[in-house]
Amino acid sequence: MNWNALRRLRARFLEFGDNAETADRADYWGSHSELASYDFTFAERIGWKWDTLLAELRLRGWTPPSGGVLDWGCGTGVASRRVLSAWPGVFDRLVLTDRSGPARRFAATKAREAFPDVTVEVGGGGDAGLLVVSHVLNELPPNVLEALLATAAKATAILWVEPGTHEVSRRLCALRERLLGSGFHAVAPCTHAAACGILAPGNERHWCHHLARVPSEVHTDPGWGKFAQTLDLDLGRVPFSFLVLDRRAEPARDFREARVIGEPRMYKGFAKVLSCQADGVRELTQQKRDSGELYKELKKDPGSLYRWEREGDKIVGGERVF
Repeated sequence: MNWNALRRLRARFLEFGDNAETADRADYWGSHSELASYDFTFAERIGWKWDTLLAELRLRGWTPPSGGVLDWGCGTGVASRRVLSAWPGVFDRLVLTDRSGPARRFAATKAREAFPDVTVEVGGGGDAGLLVVSHVLNELPPNVLEALLATAAKATAILWVEPGTHEVSRRLCALRERLLGSGFHAVAPCTHAAACGILAPGNERHWCHHLARVPSEVHTDPGWGKFAQTLDLDLGRVPFSFLVLDRRAEPARDFREARVIGEPRMYKGFAKVLSCQADGVRELTQQKRDSGELYKELKKDPGSLYRWEREGDKIVGGERVF
């Protein structure tokens, strides 16, 4: 493990944060060992976000368009490898693009090793069917972002994952509104076809973020423990934001579904839930006396999708969708 490289990368991430205007756009990969160390640690944490998203899509019964995948800004390629693993045999072609030549080559080698039946191409683009984008918004100048959106407009479906920070998440919500005008419909996290409630007046302090499920073995693995201590990271919370769009025929939807944003805030005898549904983003209250089982679930193992029974902004009952 190249700990010096990981410390340097961590410092860079913290220095430039979410501000795409001031981001360092130089190629920050120095060697193969740096790429390998990043792929084994930071990229694996990104993989947990993708695992959480892809698990929900499979539970929903959503399937991607077959054929090719374009991993735009691929880095070490963790996103596209997770996607190919989620739907084995669906894809026959993977295209990897990134500003970094070493990153492209590393991602291609890893993909060819893991998926020998998939044709892996470096650079280029074209009609790939499924566009995969991961953790790029805080590094893109306006002209490059417009080029990405032009590529997105040609795709059949889009899977897009970003950090779960206030600025980046709200930026992704704004891009949702633009892309919906290109013939897409929203699959997730949205439970409705209306305008994004996060962007409505009065919700400026909120952002659409979710928590990835961390594999249980991570918390007992001494290697991950050293990684967390050395890099000053909390492995118990991996927030992320995401967007899934599709231009194929929209299936029938249950507009009673609501998405829990973030996680419920628990108090003695009641919970506060920031919930997104067809009537907008609202802070709802759930009293323990109205449904002790639901209160207990929200406290111990909250899900992301529910069908609430509501009286105004009060939750009087409900059930988890998955």
